[in-house]
Amino acid sequence: MNSIFKGKILSPISKSKIFFLNLGYLVISEKGKILEISKNNLRNKYKNFLFFDFFDKILCPGFIDIHNHLPQLPLIGISSSTLFTWLNRIVFPYEEKFGYKEFAQKYSGIFFHKLLKNGTTTTSTYVTIHKEATDIAFKSAKESGIRAFIGKVMMDREVPENMLENTQRSLQDSKELIEKWDGYDEGRLRYVLTPRFAVSCSFPMLKGIGELAKKYNVYIQSHLAESKSEIELIQKLYPEFENYTEIYYRAGILSEKTIMAHCIYLDKKEIKTLQNTGTKISHCPTANRFLSSGIMPYRKLEETGLTIGLGTDVAGGYSLSMFNEMKEAIETSKTINFMNPKEQYKPITVEEAFYLATLGGATALSIENETGSLEKGKSADFLVVDYQKLNDFKDNDILSEVKNILSKMIYCGDERIIEQVYVRGKRVV
Repeated sequence: MNSIFKGKILSPISKSKIFFLNLGYLVISEKGKILEISKNNLRNKYKNFLFFDFFDKILCPGFIDIHNHLPQLPLIGISSSTLFTWLNRIVFPYEEKFGYKEFAQKYSGIFFHKLLKNGTTTTSTYVTIHKEATDIAFKSAKESGIRAFIGKVMMDREVPENMLENTQRSLQDSKELIEKWDGYDEGRLRYVLTPRFAVSCSFPMLKGIGELAKKYNVYIQSHLAESKSEIELIQKLYPEFENYTEIYYRAGILSEKTIMAHCIYLDKKEIKTLQNTGTKISHCPTANRFLSSGIMPYRKLEETGLTIGLGTDVAGGYSLSMFNEMKEAIETSKTINFMNPKEQYKPITVEEAFYLATLGGATALSIENETGSLEKGKSADFLVVDYQKLNDFKDNDILSEVKNILSKMIYCGDERIIEQVYVRGKRVV
């Protein structure tokens, strides 16, 4: 529907700059596109448009979570020391249950609803090895209204027998899901090929994935250099390759449409390979610490020009809230700075964290011209945020400055301050 929203408009411009109107008007077409943003009252110009007055609330872009695991939602907060122990004792046995249709249906609907409740309007999501469970996830995303990149996990070795796939069957299942879902609803839903990581994928499978991606021009998501034990195992499984990243490169799956999660332990050659191929990185600070994997050197990677977004990595991460992930990104960057004082790794600012959770995530997914910020011509994916709920002292003017508002939202905000959520101009929460 054609509509006008009045409120305090907050949107990223770059990693260091934000756009802010203390009171502005956001005009949206019936097709869900932003027609105009102005500090001037536009109601006379657009007389027949519905009007919504949020004068004391923030209107900001919806958040973009570029790495999470749908089947792991019930496992949030369940710790089991390190990555492989956690996968084998907790994750794999639970993911096996998604082979049952009723189980997959129950949690898929809940998952996307919770993402939207937390202000996430775009997600990049792993399901399980099960084709039907992945199809169900797409149906749930379709009904929820969320913008989603979804993929069936692919694994043909080094996992429990009940989670092993036949290589060709896995590739065929993925092909059929691509043909059914990729580009659905004018691109709101996209398929993303999802090899879990090189540990659980044979080289023939990885090569097959590269060929599928090239044939159908689809996305790829996987994990890279998350833990030291993972790298040690990779060296045993792939002794013919110089490093972890080279495996993916030789298989043909690194490109501008590839997102690698974690990337904690990369050497200079690996970083160069990611640069040359245009591969993007999902920074998952919460999960990195929760599973004792390490701390990704964000500033070191960012200064090389690599494109980086944020991922909650539920359930390695213990929250679907991007407010929490922004906070963790900032605090983790401070830790890196403390540990490496001579390297001068500048901590992430609140403006930069906000960028990473919005326009940075959109850039990582190559949809920055569609979403990630509030700009004329873009999709109206936005939130109505009642930041005043964070102001316990109503006579305090500390929240009159935009940087203070943003900082308060990041450090103290959660789903309770998100009043409404819109995707393509349609209210979904």
